Amino acid sequence: MTEESAVVMYGASWCPDVMMARRYLDRHGVEYVYRDINGDPEAMDALLALSGKDWLVPTFVMPDGEILANPSLRELGAKLGCTR
Repeated sequence: MTEESAVVMYGASWCPDVMMARRYLDRHGVEYVYRDINGDPEAMDALLALSGKDWLVPTFVMPDGEILANPSLRELGAKLGCTR
């Protein structure tokens, strides 16, 4: 799986929304690449390039290029075709 063909998730381990989103993706069997902005300076640089100085986590880059910044689980599921 490459970042070009997968959902890419930018997040931080201290964020409860990130933890909840990761559990949701795992529960629904969605393959994704997780990029930790705290442990990987390149991940933070990439997130800032996507969103500027007003970044949010989790931020998702979908395979079609759409960017979702801190979506609700309902919005994320709708984009991925997941049901609760």
